[in-house]
Amino acid sequence: MPWLYARDFNEVAKQSEKMGGRARHHAQMQAFQDILDECGFMDLGFVGPMCTWHKHFKDYTIWERLDRSVETSDWFFMFPNTKVYHLDVTTSNHKPLWIMLEGMECKQQWPFKFEKMWMIKRGCGDTIEVVWKENYEVSGEQKMLKKVNNCGKKLATWSKNSFGNVRRELEKKKEVIGKGRTVSSQWG
Repeated sequence: MPWLYARDFNEVAKQSEKMGGRARHHAQMQAFQDILDECGFMDLGFVGPMCTWHKHFKDYTIWERLDRSVETSDWFFMFPNTKVYHLDVTTSNHKPLWIMLEGMECKQQWPFKFEKMWMIKRGCGDTIEVVWKENYEVSGEQKMLKKVNNCGKKLATWSKNSFGNVRRELEKKKEVIGKGRTVSSQWG
C-alpha cells in the first residue's frame, strides 16, 4: 500500500540532524529508526535548510530536524519525483513542509480537507457510508485510493449543498464586523 506520512516526529534520526545543546542518546535515535523500518518507511529527504525546529536559550540555540516526510517503497514507485521543501517562516519555531507530487492528478481547486463541523450535520456519515459501499472495478490498494478519492469528492459536494461556500460567508461576516467597528469608533 502506498503511504506518505509527514509530521513533527519530535525526534531526530541521527546526531547530524541536531546542532547545539546536549547530544542525543544513540538508543533513542535507534528506537525511532527501528519504528520507521518496522513500518516500511524511508525518509524522503528534503530541499532547503536541514533543521526544521529551533529553540533559543540565554546562551545558545538548539536546531533539530524534527519535521519530516517518510514514504513506503510503494509510494516511491508510484511517485518517484516527490519532493519535500523546508520553508522559512518567522511566525513559528517549526518550518512547514511543502510536499510536491509529480504524476498525481489533482483536479480540485482547493486540496480536500475534512472539516470537523461536518460531524454534527446530518448526512456526513451517510455520504461516507454510501461511497464506501460502492463497488469498484479495481482491487487492493487501487480500490482503497479510489474510495478515498470519491469520498472526498462526494463530501465536498455534500458540504457545498449543506453549508454553502463557508469561505465566502466568513469573508462577508468579517466585512460586516469591520463596518460595525468603523461605525462604533465614529460614535465613540
